Amino acid sequence: MQKKQFVIQTPSLYIIYTIFALVAGLILPVILIPVIKLTDYSEFVEELAKALVVLFLILKIPNHKAQILTGVGFGLLFGVSENFLYLNQIFQLGDFSVFWQRFLLTVPMHISTVLVMVFAGIGRKWFLIFGFIGAVILHSLFNSLVANMLI
Repeated sequence: MQKKQFVIQTPSLYIIYTIFALVAGLILPVILIPVIKLTDYSEFVEELAKALVVLFLILKIPNHKAQILTGVGFGLLFGVSENFLYLNQIFQLGDFSVFWQRFLLTVPMHISTVLVMVFAGIGRKWFLIFGFIGAVILHSLFNSLVANMLI
């Protein structure tokens, strides 16, 4: 006997999921900075937080195209928010061009890691575990190859 899953068909609820995901993209970097300072595992902490947003908000949106677009928006806002939080360090360096380098490199990385998890979760929700692992690996590779050039 197949278990019925309760699905709300209210379009406004999906709009709310999208709005919450986008707001999470702006707010999460602020919340995660103290955790990252304590643990020193930015890749794991950031990707875990993103995976939770993907699981509890983005994958609740019924349309795959809307899930992907919301994932792109979430990753974009996460990357932009994170870059603005690092402005203080950039001003201390005295080289504002670092901001644009960070922006052009880290924002696409955050979009990519979110999309890795969204695409994995679209297949089956439990595949999100593999997407999370892939996102952590991608983020770690990025940090080891590119982030050292910036700050």
